Amino acid sequence: MKTNFLKKPITLIFAGLFSLAMMTQCDSPSSTENTANEVGEETEEAVDEVGDEMEAIGEDFQAEQAEWETKLEDKISELNNELNEASAEAKDEIQQKIDKLNQQLDKVENSTEESWNDIKGEVSRTFEEVEEEVDSNS
Repeated sequence: MKTNFLKKPITLIFAGLFSLAMMTQCDSPSSTENTANEVGEETEEAVDEVGDEMEAIGEDFQAEQAEWETKLEDKISELNNELNEASAEAKDEIQQKIDKLNQQLDKVENSTEESWNDIKGEVSRTFEEVEEEVDSNS
């Protein structure tokens, strides 16, 4: 999972906070060492928490992505069955729907966590349009 990309900026932020704490709260060398240890521990805990949150987001993305892949594949399969039984004039229309869904399936399969929200909206709209068209033709 690619969660390390946030650790560097967060570490830099906490390093700045550490420096500020060192300048404002430390009167003696021993208090400086204690404060440094505390800030270091807090920084490490915060970075770990962010990493855990990013991992959870990644798992949610993967679950949603897999759900949409299954949904699209099932609908494509259903339409392929209809295509085999359709009249010549209906075949073109059904094939267009299959093509639309295959394009969306490609987008889902190639999506990243960063692009997922945009792609998910587009896929959802296309899927609903195809569903409505199928329902209206039934």
